[in-house]
Amino acid sequence: MDTTRTNRRTRVRVKSKFRFITFLIIMFGLMVGAFGFAAGTYESTASVTTDYATYAVEAGDTLWDIAEQVNDSDTDTRKVIHAICQINEIHADDLQPGMVLVVPTNL
Repeated sequence: MDTTRTNRRTRVRVKSKFRFITFLIIMFGLMVGAFGFAAGTYESTASVTTDYATYAVEAGDTLWDIAEQVNDSDTDTRKVIHAICQINEIHADDLQPGMVLVVPTNL
């Protein structure tokens, strides 16, 4: 008698079509959810646009004065100063008369 394994195909029989279809739907939902999570489709993005203006620095100007002049809303002046520094890639002590700054008009 030959004890080697024969190369037979085993048939898989679906006993309950309802269970099989339910399984497929759940697996499909899990795959779509995992792909969406991995792709970052659930990431929220804001659609706020900021308007900008230019400001020519004069002798005696400070970032605080400039921020208060351009800030029309109730936004904290410190937040406007931070935005001006980031946009123009400067520090508060870099201000020189004659510099032209890009300043946000609505934050």
